[in-house]
Amino acid sequence: MRPDKTTYYFEIARLVAVRSSCTRRKLGAVLIRNDSFISTGYNGSIRGGLNCGIDIKCLKEIHNIPALTKPETDLCSAIHAEENTIINCARIGISTIGATLYLAPFEGKSQRPCSRCRKMIIQAGIKDCWYIDLDGSQKHEEVSTWIELENQWMKEMEK
Repeated sequence: MRPDKTTYYFEIARLVAVRSSCTRRKLGAVLIRNDSFISTGYNGSIRGGLNCGIDIKCLKEIHNIPALTKPETDLCSAIHAEENTIINCARIGISTIGATLYLAPFEGKSQRPCSRCRKMIIQAGIKDCWYIDLDGSQKHEEVSTWIELENQWMKEMEK
């Protein structure tokens, strides 16, 4: 049976995640515009760098930092899948404006992109984002709604 496009794009993103060098979470992302793939990316170390968790011990595990907690980004050497997807477009001169991002874990569940990635996605002009939520369901959000999320966070930090 032929899968619908959303399922197909998620499966490709899941396959892209296989390349992730991260030992904690393997995520893959694909960027689609006009039903064509324009970029893929997965989370992992910088090009040519040591692979945390493979070449050296995972820094977050050494320091007992739980996944998805605020200080994790300070001790994580990985570039996120969403960031790599956008960066890969920039490397070859492809515009991300109006594209749709699909984010999927290799196994298990994921969630909405982190604040750092949301900012990059907003700035890149990406229109929509699909991801697998913690309950395993496919979620779709218009990126323009994330601006209010960022504004709310800033107001909370102001207090």
